[in-house]
Amino acid sequence: MPTQPLSSCGTGATNRLCAPPPRQDDLCAASVAREANEPEATRTTRPSRPARATYLFIANPHARNGRARKKLAQLRLELERRGVKHDLALCEWPDHARTLSEQANRSGYDVVVGVGGDGTINRVLNGFFDANGRRLSSARMGVIHIGTSPDFCRSYGMPAGVPEAVDALLAGVARPVRVGKVVYETRPSQAGRTAPGTAFFGCCANVGLGASLARLANGGIRKYAGDFLGTFACLLRVLLAYRPQTINLELDGRPQRLDKVYNIAVGKTRYIASGIKVWHELREGDDRLYVICLRDLSWSRISQVLWALYHGKPIAGGRCFSLAYAKCIRLEAASAPAEVEFDGDPAGWCPCRIETAPDPLDLIVGATS
Repeated sequence: MPTQPLSSCGTGATNRLCAPPPRQDDLCAASVAREANEPEATRTTRPSRPARATYLFIANPHARNGRARKKLAQLRLELERRGVKHDLALCEWPDHARTLSEQANRSGYDVVVGVGGDGTINRVLNGFFDANGRRLSSARMGVIHIGTSPDFCRSYGMPAGVPEAVDALLAGVARPVRVGKVVYETRPSQAGRTAPGTAFFGCCANVGLGASLARLANGGIRKYAGDFLGTFACLLRVLLAYRPQTINLELDGRPQRLDKVYNIAVGKTRYIASGIKVWHELREGDDRLYVICLRDLSWSRISQVLWALYHGKPIAGGRCFSLAYAKCIRLEAASAPAEVEFDGDPAGWCPCRIETAPDPLDLIVGATS
C-alpha cells in the first residue's frame, strides 16, 4: 500500500496542476491550509488518503526558457482526452524534481514521469536511487520531453513529440537501463574538503570544458539560435577560451597522467550533446562505460574531431583522441580545479569516481516494434 500521498489532483479530465510541498510529513496540513484560502470554484478535492494514482508527472514549466508551458498544456489535453488517471506536480526550484521523484518512489506510485528537458529528466532519474545506487522502489520511469535538446530520448529510442510520447507511455513497454553513478566534490578541492555528492546520469558525464559548454549553452542562446547552432557556437567559443589541464586518470586501477586535456567524456549512450554523436562498441546491459579523451588539440585536428563527433563516426586514435572502456573511472585534476558535468548541467568538481550503478532503471520506451 502507498504511504502518505504527495498530492491528489483527481483523475481523468478533471485533473488540476498541483505543486506538492517539498516535505512529505507536512502534506496534509499544507493542503488544508491552502484550501482554506482558495475560492470554492478553484479548490481541488484532497481527501486525507485518496486512492493512489497510477502515474505521477513531474513537470518543469520553466523548461525551454518558459516556452515549455504550451507543450505542458498540450500534455494536459492528451491525458484528459485519454482519461488517464494521474497526479501532476510542478517544479518550483532547480532540484525540486529530484525531491518529488524520491518522494514518489517512497510513496507507492507505479510510474514516475519526468516532463521537461534533459536536466529535469536527469533529476527525476536521480530520485529513483539511494546514495549507493540501489533502487528505492519498483516504480518505472517515463519521459515526456518538452525541453530544448532531446538527447535522452534519442539515446533510448523514445519519441520526442508529446502525443507520441503519451502513446509510448501508455503502451508501457519498459527496458532495464544501466545508468552511470558519479561521486564528486561539491566544491573545488582548494576550498577545503566537503562531504562528497552522489548523482546518476543516463547519457554522459564530462570533466573539463563540458561544464563550461553546458553553462554557456544553458544561458539562453539556444532560444534564438536553436539547439544545434546555439550549442555549436558555444562550443567554438569555449574552445577558443579554454585552458587545457593536467588530469590524473585511473581506469580499473590502471593510473595514467594526461597533460593538455580539454575534455574527458564518460558515458553509455550515443547522443550526448545537441547533435554530438559518440561512436562506441558498448551493448545493452554492459556494465562498462566508454572513456573519450580530447587533448593537445590543434585547429586542424579540431575540425576533424568535430566532423567525426557530429556524424557519429569512429575517430582514429592518437595523442589528440583516445577511446577506452572501463568499469570504474577515477579522475583528479593535477593543476587547476576541474568541473564535473553530466546530462547537460554542471554539478561539482574533481576528484570524482564514475561507475555503473548496481541496480538498473526500468525505463518505459514505448511499444515493441
